[in-house]
This record gives sequence, structure tokens and C-alpha cells, in this order.
Amino acid sequence: MRKLIIFLLVLSIVLLGCTKRTDEGNINMEDTTDINKDDVNNGDVNEGSNTAKEDTQEDLESEDELEDSIDIAIGLEAPDFTLTNLKGEEVSLSDYRGKMVFLNFWASWCQWCDLEMPDLNKIAHDYSDDLVVLGINVMEDEDTVRDYIEEGGYDFEVLLDKEGIVGSAYYVYGLPSSYFIDKDGILQFAYQSMMTYEQMAAVVDAIIDYHESN
Repeated sequence: MRKLIIFLLVLSIVLLGCTKRTDEGNINMEDTTDINKDDVNNGDVNEGSNTAKEDTQEDLESEDELEDSIDIAIGLEAPDFTLTNLKGEEVSLSDYRGKMVFLNFWASWCQWCDLEMPDLNKIAHDYSDDLVVLGINVMEDEDTVRDYIEEGGYDFEVLLDKEGIVGSAYYVYGLPSSYFIDKDGILQFAYQSMMTYEQMAAVVDAIIDYHESN
């Protein structure tokens, strides 16, 4: 476990150095305009053109329906939850115990999320034997989410966090936000910003390698 934690800490430092951030140290829940992958890779995004989604941000930060006892930290069991998918079925995190789970919090208005989606779909396919991707949409209506997913041709599991309660439980303060949970239900890595496919794969490979060697 010590080696895994050290590796993921180093990886997080590398990610921080490779990602364009806002003054608060994370990409906020904002509707950025005219962003493309070259801009992201070169760090040339104009942050001054961003329009904050203040209502969603405030709802997540002020959510008071959670139990005070909820605790989340690297190395602890990830909080369980139950949400509805686009088929109307209830899905719980604990349903996937025994497989690694990649939680990704997103919204259709978030262009950073939009850039990340193809890589999210790709990693869901490439690691399907070991990994389940759960795309958790934050506080949008079902029709908007379904239209976005169908238009993009994405086929990983999408869950609806209509009230933002799960986002609050995981202390999501920016979109997209990613959480990697191992097969034993332990949170191993969290990152609140856009990730590339290579970055996602590096985290997944590290967790898989650790469990295979122990």
C-alpha cells in the first residue's frame, strides 16, 4: 500500500504541473468557451472568458442533507451511494465490489468535461475486464443528459445526481472530477480537473499492478 500511495502522490504532482489551473487551484464548474485539446495541452486557455455556473456551485457547497458522519479520504472506503441510471434502474457503488470503479462527475455544459468524454469512453472499453466507469451527471435533467450521451455515442454507465447529494458527499467543487476506487472499495486517487487518456491509464495501471503484486 505504501508504494501505491507514494506513486499516486508523485503522479498527482505531475498532473498538477501539466494542467492549466484557475487561481483557486482547480478548474471550477464553469462554462468555458472556444476550448480545444491543443489549448489544453499548451496551457493556452483564456480563463478570463469563463462564465461561472454559480447556482450549481452553491448548491453543491451548501448541501445540508448529508450525514455529518460521512468521511472521505484516500485510503478509506469510498462512501456508498445509490443513483438512477438512464434506464430508470437503481445503481449502487457497492454493486461493483470486486472491480475497480472510476467515478467521473460531469455536466453537459462543462466544456472541459466535453473534451474528456471521448477518453473516458475509451478507457471504459480498453479496461473493461478490470474497470467500471460510472459517469455521474451533476444536477441536470434526464432529457438533457440522455441527448448529450446519445449524441456523443458514449456507452459507459451514466448516473443522475439530480440533487447534487453524491457530489457533495465526495466534496466535488469543480467539474470534471475523478475518483478511482479499487476492487476492495478503497478510494485510491482523486483529481478535480480534466484528465487525458494517458493520465487515466497511468492511475488505473498503478492500482492494477499493486493488487497483482500483493
